[in-house]
Amino acid sequence: MGDRLKKLEERIGKRKYRIEKLHYSMKEEKSKLKKDEETLMHLKYDEVLKRMQETGVNPDEALRAIDNELEKSQSDDNQGGVQNHGNNY
Repeated sequence: MGDRLKKLEERIGKRKYRIEKLHYSMKEEKSKLKKDEETLMHLKYDEVLKRMQETGVNPDEALRAIDNELEKSQSDDNQGGVQNHGNNY
């Protein structure tokens, strides 16, 4: 009976160790994923800036256009109220 208990305790210990190891690996992978997502976002912004320069887009005009779009979307959200809220479902 003693050997059986000892083997089971060892097996439980090994499983706990594997779980801890997997947990650590998962944290590492999540960290790498976050870093890759940030890198991708920065590369996309770099591409946008590159294309703006290639096409001669004025940065001030681009910022104004972005501000106008933000104002439009905010006013649309405010005017829609409950009616627009219902359309999201």
